[in-house]
Amino acid sequence: MRQRRAWLALLLPFLLAPAAPGTLRGVVKLGVEGVDLAGVGPVVVYLDAPDGGRLEFTLPARRPRIVQKDARFAPGFLVVTAGQTVEMPNEDGIFHNVFSYSRPNEFDLGLYPSGESRRVTLRHPGLVRLYCSIHESMNGAVYVAPSPWYALAGAGGRFEIRGVPPGRYRLRTWAERLPATSRAVTIEAGAALEVTIELGAGSSAP
Repeated sequence: MRQRRAWLALLLPFLLAPAAPGTLRGVVKLGVEGVDLAGVGPVVVYLDAPDGGRLEFTLPARRPRIVQKDARFAPGFLVVTAGQTVEMPNEDGIFHNVFSYSRPNEFDLGLYPSGESRRVTLRHPGLVRLYCSIHESMNGAVYVAPSPWYALAGAGGRFEIRGVPPGRYRLRTWAERLPATSRAVTIEAGAALEVTIELGAGSSAP
């Protein structure tokens, strides 16, 4: 009995330890003849709940920023996790006003001067378009992903999402000029899953 208890005491930390996260990596390919991936704008690859529900996760500790500088938003496109707060400092020598009509994430930060920063929490997945009421040429966009497991496809289509808890997910894509795609994937503990995603002709999003 004592020996069994000793073995249980040794094994318990391993039995209770969380499973090692996995990795999802792959390549996005464009099935539209005569058009390359760079020409369609940003492509976001992300993981969502498998059944239309919501995933449990901890928000990233880093607070994303979009700077107003030279009458532009920098970066002009950003991906964040639903629930994150975005800092929007004004580093220009003039007043700016950041607002969005994109429901249900619409907001208006009002006029504020150089050196001041305001923030907005984006709680709902989807695209949020940014504008400045003073400068018509200023525009940007934020894509709000439903989980922190996302990536932007590179110029060659490659992407990698690390630190994914083992389980079943929907792998989805978003690109402004192309139909969304969706497929079921399973991430194994401590393993890497390789996928190829076809965008454009023949793609679907069930």
